[in-house]
Amino acid sequence: MRISELIGSRVLSLAGAKICGVVCGVRLSSDLKRVKAAEVFPESDDGCDRRFLDIRRVRSVGADTVTIVSESALTDSAPAFSPSPVNLPAFSETGEPLGRITDIVTDGWTVTALCTPEETFSLRDVLSRSGELIVFRAPGSHTRLPRARKTPQPKSTVTEVPAAVPEPVYPERYAYLLGKRPAEEVTDTSGARIAEAGDVVTAGVIAEARDRGAIARLTASCLKRVSP
Repeated sequence: MRISELIGSRVLSLAGAKICGVVCGVRLSSDLKRVKAAEVFPESDDGCDRRFLDIRRVRSVGADTVTIVSESALTDSAPAFSPSPVNLPAFSETGEPLGRITDIVTDGWTVTALCTPEETFSLRDVLSRSGELIVFRAPGSHTRLPRARKTPQPKSTVTEVPAAVPEPVYPERYAYLLGKRPAEEVTDTSGARIAEAGDVVTAGVIAEARDRGAIARLTASCLKRVSP
């Protein structure tokens, strides 16, 4: 499965017989090997905040719909997992630009490969990564990078609570919309235009839609199959 096939799927609560939102992204384990949670966006303009779905609570995945037993599977708090690498710039270890990460290939919920516009790379090909970009090994490369040294910290008797992964700010959190084209004109609640039908969605369009309470309309228009 490709994660792009999951994006835009409606989340159906079987117990409530209702659509709870639209899958707009995923969160991965820190080593990128597992899909751990889905980000779910509301279909209506009544609320613009995402909720999160633990992948273990997914009952089934269809062509356009993900089913869960009940809406209680969705939580408001962001899980401490890594944001999706989709849309991160990618480079080879020789410095060659490879474009951006466009998709994630999975076997079940296990990540097997990352895609750029021209190539598909196994996770074994990842040489290094950060929150800003990913570097892939050159073909046949056996490069080994030194591990970052940990600075010894003084022992403390105070119990520390692990910090959650920082929430990406928009437009990064809505990166799944970048480059898409709305099927129809998108306006805010007052009728003021935000994007024309067919316009390419940019970071500026996303930020404006979010600030003016129209991000749900922009999402529905770009993901036409989930429109009512």
